[in-house]
Amino acid sequence: MFENIRGQAASALHIPRDVALGEPVITVTGRQNVYIENYNRIVSFHEEEIRLQARTCRIVISGKRLRIEYYTKDDMMIAGQIGSVRMET
Repeated sequence: MFENIRGQAASALHIPRDVALGEPVITVTGRQNVYIENYNRIVSFHEEEIRLQARTCRIVISGKRLRIEYYTKDDMMIAGQIGSVRMET
């Protein structure tokens, strides 16, 4: 319910939902790069799977030869041969 109120307030104030609700923003470039904003922490890191915790979900990136190119407290870039990106509740 609180999320719905925040979503309505964000809409009325013309604030992007990802900013107001802390939703992750995921940008996939081809099969080589995944750029992620608004994540909380790295849950696990393996060459074939990287799991991240965001405020509202868990993000799972699967593929081959995955590596974290860089990360800050706000965003990160994952490179390698991306097979899939999925979100779990």
